[in-house]
Amino acid sequence: MNQQTASPLEPDRQSPEPHADSQSASHSQSPASRTKPVPAWMTFFFTRQIFAILLCFLLLMGGLMGYFSMVKEGDPDIKIARALITTVWPGTDAETLENQVTDKIETEIKSLQGLDDFTSATFNSFSIINVAFKAESPVAESIQQLRGKLDDAEPELPLESTGREKPEFEQLSQQDAPILSLALVGDGLDITLLSQVAEDLQEQLESVQNVREVNLSGRRDDVVHVQMRPSRLTTLGIAATQVSNAIEGGNIDTSWDLVRDDEIGAQVRLYGRFRTLADLKNLPVARLNDARLVRLAEVADVYQGLERETNRADVSWQGDDFGATVTLDVVKVPGSDTSQVVADAIATMEAARSDPELWPHGMDYRILNNDANKIRDELNNLGSNVLQASLCVFAILFVALTWREALIAGLAIPLTFAGATFVLWALGYTLNSMVMIGMILALGLLVDVFILMLEGMHDGIYNQGLSFATAAIKTVKTYAAPSFSGQLTTILAMAPLMAIAGTMGKFVRLIPISAITCLVLSYIVALIIVVPLSKFLMDRGQTTEHSQTFVDRLTEKTSAQFTQWSLKTTVPNRHVARWWTAGTLTLFVCAIVLFTQLPFALFPDTEGRKLSINVELPPAATLTRSQEVADRIGDRLRHYHDPDGATVFANVVKLVGQRSNLVASSEIKPVNADYFVGLSALFVPRSQRQRDSFEYVRELRQELNDTIIRDYPGAILAVQYERTGGGEDPIQVELYGQDLQTLRDISAQVQQALREIPGTMDVRDDLGNLREDYKLVPKREALDFYGLSQADLGGQGRYLMIDNDVGDFSVGSGEEDLEIRLSTQWPSRQGDIGGPSRLDEFATIRFVTPSGEALPAEALLEPVPGAVPLSITHRNTERSVTVLAKVMPGQGYFDSEILTQLGPQLAAMQYDPADADNPVRWPRGYTYRFGGDADTSSETFGSAGQMLVVAIFLVFSVLVLQFGSYTQPVIIILTIPFALIGTIFGYVLLNLPFSFPAAIGIISLTGIVVNNAIVMVDTMNERRRQGYDVRHAAALGASDRLRPIVTTSFTTVIGLLPLALSDAKWFPLCMAIIFGLLSATLIALLVVPGLYLQLTPKTVTPEGS
Repeated sequence: MNQQTASPLEPDRQSPEPHADSQSASHSQSPASRTKPVPAWMTFFFTRQIFAILLCFLLLMGGLMGYFSMVKEGDPDIKIARALITTVWPGTDAETLENQVTDKIETEIKSLQGLDDFTSATFNSFSIINVAFKAESPVAESIQQLRGKLDDAEPELPLESTGREKPEFEQLSQQDAPILSLALVGDGLDITLLSQVAEDLQEQLESVQNVREVNLSGRRDDVVHVQMRPSRLTTLGIAATQVSNAIEGGNIDTSWDLVRDDEIGAQVRLYGRFRTLADLKNLPVARLNDARLVRLAEVADVYQGLERETNRADVSWQGDDFGATVTLDVVKVPGSDTSQVVADAIATMEAARSDPELWPHGMDYRILNNDANKIRDELNNLGSNVLQASLCVFAILFVALTWREALIAGLAIPLTFAGATFVLWALGYTLNSMVMIGMILALGLLVDVFILMLEGMHDGIYNQGLSFATAAIKTVKTYAAPSFSGQLTTILAMAPLMAIAGTMGKFVRLIPISAITCLVLSYIVALIIVVPLSKFLMDRGQTTEHSQTFVDRLTEKTSAQFTQWSLKTTVPNRHVARWWTAGTLTLFVCAIVLFTQLPFALFPDTEGRKLSINVELPPAATLTRSQEVADRIGDRLRHYHDPDGATVFANVVKLVGQRSNLVASSEIKPVNADYFVGLSALFVPRSQRQRDSFEYVRELRQELNDTIIRDYPGAILAVQYERTGGGEDPIQVELYGQDLQTLRDISAQVQQALREIPGTMDVRDDLGNLREDYKLVPKREALDFYGLSQADLGGQGRYLMIDNDVGDFSVGSGEEDLEIRLSTQWPSRQGDIGGPSRLDEFATIRFVTPSGEALPAEALLEPVPGAVPLSITHRNTERSVTVLAKVMPGQGYFDSEILTQLGPQLAAMQYDPADADNPVRWPRGYTYRFGGDADTSSETFGSAGQMLVVAIFLVFSVLVLQFGSYTQPVIIILTIPFALIGTIFGYVLLNLPFSFPAAIGIISLTGIVVNNAIVMVDTMNERRRQGYDVRHAAALGASDRLRPIVTTSFTTVIGLLPLALSDAKWFPLCMAIIFGLLSATLIALLVVPGLYLQLTPKTVTPEGS
């Protein structure tokens, strides 16, 4: 408890006579000082109730206004400068894109200041660069500088006339994940109709306030297909590029300005775009030597239909069969109220349902995921924790104090929280889990000042018989300064938490802000509300009756017994006191030894409802093969249940040709690919299943691997489940070097080493499988002989292999234009869009020269077979490969232990000049570093360790100023290692890893535990000023403060228990404080008197010095 003087409820007990100088101490106050008039402002604020009642009303109204006005979210929105730069160059291989696009943009970006994580991945047809600045970098300024560097790189890139598109810049946020996922379903409704409705709904939803974008999956747009017949092109000697040029050149609208004449006065324009299929079919594409005109319909089939299928989506609702669907994922504007955005979006869907022109008969929608429900449940759970903790604290106060004091203190708690809510809202903060946890953390501490003031009032009114006004003024004069000092030490200990570096530091920054706000307000409430309003329950008028409660009598008896026990056991002399100190230091050394054996984890395993399962098949896999895999996994998920038959998943979305992004991944991957299989599943609420979600994940992954994935050689399975701190893989080994094949070989070594370490799963790298690569080298002399340019050769090849956008088809009536897609019709495709899929079809490929001669491919091209990686990855502009793995959850494995085992193996693989001929070792120039949680932990724990030192220094500085001494602050600071003894032994007992929440708990603990020692040392000094010798002052100081110290410790412990038992994420934080506080309280009562005896001089400190 933050008390700095002797208790006003000090019982009479047998004690040695004071020294002779006690008389001078007792007469230190002059009559003039005793009759000094009370200032009017003190009378107004501390003895009159009018301002206190007004302040109560203001706090309650402000709290309600703040609560209903604050943006409510689960985790706080962490504002960090991050951006994604995507450059599309259709049909271009990854190596060319790397050299001509990725490298040039990276060269410009790498000179920026404040870069933290700078990665890229280059695939066939596009380049993705992910740029993240350090958490402390100013967001707006950093993003502006990054845009400037991208503009600087633009002139260095290939011309847009080559097909390269302009780089797309997208600023990222921590809240880019969809907050609402909807699925359109309907028996008998085909995907065409669902796609059309989905587009209309997308437009309506994106008009909802604070909706940033709506992403569709499973949709196929209407386009106009022009499928060329290769046999006709060859016969007529018409090149595919000739058809393309005819379509592009004959599809133009151009304004010719106005006719400026009073009589004519009209607008004139060229009206040449295609507006009917007949017009497009009749387009002249060539005129043969005999002057015969060839129209488009003669060499191609022209029709309106669905675009080439790149992905499919099916949904299973509550275990039902899968059905075709189009999903809509709603992404909000960062910082907006999730609950309000979701409510508005659902209202828009309901309004659309009532519109028969928009909503087809038989169609319905399902809510697959609703983050508003999750946020509401989280906040309700934390609010319930606050209520439970408040009731428990009130119960303890009811026992430790009288019912009057307990009632007043209990009512002051919600007033403090209401005021804190108002202040946080006024400062622009949101209501989120970090704010609530800060309030819970402060709960056990803020009652301390209430107890202090109420004990003073109790003593003045009931023991000393003072009037209410006199007791109030005396209480404020006696305890305002000491309680301020006690609150200040706690605040200064928590303040450094706001300076922890990195993303995790920003993530928890609201905990100390919220807690400190509550502590400051509790001090104001105690003085201006608790003291004056206690008149309504504690004003007994002038009486000299000594009225002691049962607790008073019990405290008096216990304190007297503890005094005698201390004099006989802990402070009989300095020699015995040294033994107690030595024993405690031995315990501390043992605790430190045990601490070095504790495993480390950034966060513990936690419960979450979202699950993403992604399978990457070999690159040659078709949509048909991917569909087969998706069907098998989907059926297993749909029928997955607990032993009692209860369904585990509320819904499952099956994606073919697309990855699941329901849970974020650290990998940079393309959006769509035929070889991708993704499944997004949502667990039923925890109350409806038997185990935590991560336990099902471990079991399900093993089952899928053993029964399905093994049937598809080369398939890679990755399971992403919700983890505190993000969905990234906790184990990441970054490999650096120049040659991709060498990196691939090294990656295989590292993956094998990881797989052999128990506790790892989903071991893979970000290169993926190799893709067969046929480099068609042009025969330059042949091209020159036939007058065929490489550009024309390349263009003809593209039109033979894949469909290409060659313009827009005007629909009119305000409808969006349709794309015109030019492709070649191959028999093996049976009308589907795509290139040849049989070897005999490749043999029929012909290239047409400007003279109309059709040549076989072997006349112009030399094939060079090979294999290339699906992606080329960079980290900080260097070529790199990242080996990824997860820790098997719920089995007692930790990434720190796995990396400890992996480290020596990697060291044995690295290049060593003394052992350069060893084939096991890597070539020169290839290195590694640990990323993932290890990288985050080193930054976070390092910063947290520095902040712990800062917190201890700040507390020590306040103590030196308060006590005017260096020895007594040392006594008080030693309670911090006393607390660590309990924390470490508690962690060993519960087999808990040391995690980031535990580090937060320890830093918070420094400000909590010193207060008990401050109380004791200050009371010991008071006893010395009364004339007691050092030994008796030490024993009496501990016994006098026994009740307030125990009461405060128990209120803090009880206040944290509901949070500890309800959320595994914060269990380590609560346990660090609970075990540390119990240990510090016990050891302080036993050892601090001995330290006082050893370090305090025998001379008496004069009063007031």
